[in-house]
Amino acid sequence: MAGGNEMRDIELELKLQKSLNEGNNVWVIGDVHGFNKTLRCLVEKINPQQGDYVVLLGDLIDRGPNSYDVVQFAKSSDNIVCVKGNHEKMMIETLSLHDLESPGIDLATWLYNGGLATATSYINAYTDKTGNEMTELLDMAIEEDKVWMNQLPSEIVLEKWRLVHAGYDPEIDLDCQTDTEMLHIRKPFHDATEPIDSQRTVVFGHTPTVGLPGHSKLFWGKVWFSPVLLPTVRPAAIGIDTCVFHNLDAPAVLTAYNLQDNRIIQQSRVEPWNKRAIKQANEV
Repeated sequence: MAGGNEMRDIELELKLQKSLNEGNNVWVIGDVHGFNKTLRCLVEKINPQQGDYVVLLGDLIDRGPNSYDVVQFAKSSDNIVCVKGNHEKMMIETLSLHDLESPGIDLATWLYNGGLATATSYINAYTDKTGNEMTELLDMAIEEDKVWMNQLPSEIVLEKWRLVHAGYDPEIDLDCQTDTEMLHIRKPFHDATEPIDSQRTVVFGHTPTVGLPGHSKLFWGKVWFSPVLLPTVRPAAIGIDTCVFHNLDAPAVLTAYNLQDNRIIQQSRVEPWNKRAIKQANEV
């Protein structure tokens, strides 16, 4: 990873800023949570051209039906880059094929919080048509993807933007923030009455926008714009986790936000997601 701050990838930041400076699009997508078909449809709808980039804001995995495919799609796409989310961090710290047979408390916690669907998707990807598990290849795939996730930056800092999974603690200097804040924080960041960064808008996911200040059940699927403004009258923060994974009678959409021109493109969830589908996603 380039640069002196291990939470950042300076080379990546320069590449994205160059793209914006040249008039290209940089799209930021909220929490995907294993909905691979929905992600692919959204990227197709965005239709990135040469010089454009797509940034996934973390939590690629868990809960949805095919986290394995989401990770492979992100890894294999030249124009898709990612920041780390708290669910990636849980997988990095807890998942190993050996421990799945008798999980300890940390692994069990991750499995309960959506990790079981991820583990299932990896196992299914390495089970042949006769039902035989290709254990050695599966183990290698898990370890390889954990290494990839571990090197993802926790934030991306551009001239006018900060891209981060969860946000920042307003009581801690920006240069002293850690994964504890950037991957997990909620209310103190959402309720901040001053900009976190007076020069940059923070684009974040992690918390479904329906639960952010000023939003209610009427705002399912809507992007959240902080009422706190920068000196340039831009919002201090923009929340784009529009919650693609819920199973309620409300819009379930994945959102992309364009840093170049502030366009918003959304994709309704493609995968069927009822109790039966959820059960199947978690059956090893």
